Amino acid sequence: MDLYIMRHGQTVWNERGISQGRRNNRLSKCGIKVTQDVAKTLKDIPFDVIFSSPLMRTMQTANIVNQYHHVKIIKDDDLIEIDQGIFAGRKKDSLSQQEQLLRKSRSKAAGMESYQHCLKRTKNFVERLKKTNFKNVLVVTHYRAATFIEDIVCGNEIDFLEIRQKFENSQVKKFELKCEN
Repeated sequence: MDLYIMRHGQTVWNERGISQGRRNNRLSKCGIKVTQDVAKTLKDIPFDVIFSSPLMRTMQTANIVNQYHHVKIIKDDDLIEIDQGIFAGRKKDSLSQQEQLLRKSRSKAAGMESYQHCLKRTKNFVERLKKTNFKNVLVVTHYRAATFIEDIVCGNEIDFLEIRQKFENSQVKKFELKCEN
């Protein structure tokens, strides 16, 4: 299967450095424009289906791409953004040193989802996807889920202490996913 992983387009909160987490935000004007440009580059790929996080920014991105494909968009909760807990809606550069440490720790007390849990649910998504007969799949998700899916598909070792962002807004990467069928 050809697997295309796409991070949602840029939102106003992305532009302002505000942590979104699972908050619903729309794409910014720039995010819409860039996503439309990327959609044009994908128009000749015969997608069988589009899987998307259920959040507004990913669904908006998926719908922009789908204007060239007219395929089913399936919302999947395993693709949702990692929960940022009490830090959602806060500017990243406004956090105190203590808050930055708490945020980095992914504290459950702060309502945050651990990297390990996010990895577990993205692995679940990939395992379910392997059991399908699709030839070309687009997955529209968020930077953390997209990065973990890339690591899973590529067999990369994951260091939870050095989690790096590998996807820019509207970026698409193509992978070959070995299916069980």
